[in-house]
Order: sequence, then structure tokens, then C-alpha cells
Amino acid sequence: MYKNQILSALSYLSILFAPFIFPLIVWIVCRDEPIIRHHAATALWLHLIPILLCIAAIIFLGISGLITQHVQYLGAGVVIILGLILLISLFIFIYNLYRGIKLLVD
Repeated sequence: MYKNQILSALSYLSILFAPFIFPLIVWIVCRDEPIIRHHAATALWLHLIPILLCIAAIIFLGISGLITQHVQYLGAGVVIILGLILLISLFIFIYNLYRGIKLLVD
């Protein structure tokens, strides 16, 4: 296998062992390899999306908790938003595994 395939695949598969640290290191170290750099940047963003969604949800729910007077609506909103974030995170996790395995097989 080629070095670029292995490092690119490990960038995606690092969701299992070092979610955003490994792609960041690969992206910084491999400045002269555009293919590896592209895959590392894509993997980095795919690893950061669930974290950014959780931060946005916390801010949104915190602000809506201050504004609303109905605790039931806030509780339902929390369940719905966290459920959506969980589904998106699960999809991204599976997609990272798919991309990593696809790069290793090709």
C-alpha cells in the first residue's frame, strides 16, 4: 500500500482512537502531499461536526431556557435536539469508517 492511502485511511479511522488530534497532526505534517492533506482536512471537519453541534445546542437550549416559561416545551426541545445530534453523530461515525475502509481496500 502507498503511504498516502494508509495515512488518509488512518485520518478517517482515527475516530476510533484520536478523533480530531490525529487528522490535525497529519494535516500539519504532510504539507507537501495534497491528497493526504485533503483527506486529513476532510476527516478533521467530519470529527469536529458533532462537537460543534453539541456546543451550538447547549447555547441554543440555554438561551431558550432563559426566554421560555414552559419547562415542558424546553424538555421536549432538549430531547428532540439531542436525538438529532445523536443521529447525525452516528451517521458521521459510520461514514468515517466507510471512507477509511474504502481507502484501505482501493
